[in-house]
Amino acid sequence: MNAGLKALGRPLFRLDRKESYIGVLVDDLIRHGVDEPYRMFTSRSEYRLALRYDNADERLAPHGRRLGLTGDEEWERFNKRRARLAAARRILKEHRLNRSETQHQTLGQIAGQDLGNSITLAELALRPRMNAELLFDLLPADAKREVAISDFESALADHLYSGYLSSQENTLRRLNQHDTLNIPSGFSFRNVNSLSHEMIERLERARPSSFGQAREVPGLTPAALANLLVQLTIAQSPTQT
Repeated sequence: MNAGLKALGRPLFRLDRKESYIGVLVDDLIRHGVDEPYRMFTSRSEYRLALRYDNADERLAPHGRRLGLTGDEEWERFNKRRARLAAARRILKEHRLNRSETQHQTLGQIAGQDLGNSITLAELALRPRMNAELLFDLLPADAKREVAISDFESALADHLYSGYLSSQENTLRRLNQHDTLNIPSGFSFRNVNSLSHEMIERLERARPSSFGQAREVPGLTPAALANLLVQLTIAQSPTQT
């Protein structure tokens, strides 16, 4: 593909780590290299909550269209689904159940909680024992004609993961801001909470002198880096000196 783009004088196509596991794999191999057989685990991606099979078209179809790989019929089908997803997200936020409705009382019993006088589907989704099928059954007939259950499930997944995704973005932003943080020569990686034996071995073998160097250690997961950063920050805080 890129050979053809280069021949046409067009910009080369690159998938970002945020967009696909292929992007993660290529980035890992180019930036870190390998000192053992490469294993593509989902844990290698710091964006794995967003790299789901049900949103692959949202992530990749626009690229396909821009590159001429997505035909008119397929593009029209994608845009219709995108419109249904937007409708499903709107319904989740706007559709309410009031205490006067029979369904409100029944769902309160299922959740084992008082649902208040009024509750949206988005709020209800966060209560215990709720699932996509149960919530979809609550939709009025016109809403069910507007969205399919698969679209509703995707919109619900986005909603349920939104808090984690926001936290993930904050963690990554924090990681990127501490590359100059020094790692003392006698620092014990074994004292870092929640580090697996594999992560400890990789760090002890590389012996990085800064957090930026630690981020370049092959095979180190985002979770391991976050735990390391917390421990380094604590170790170098004024109360620890």
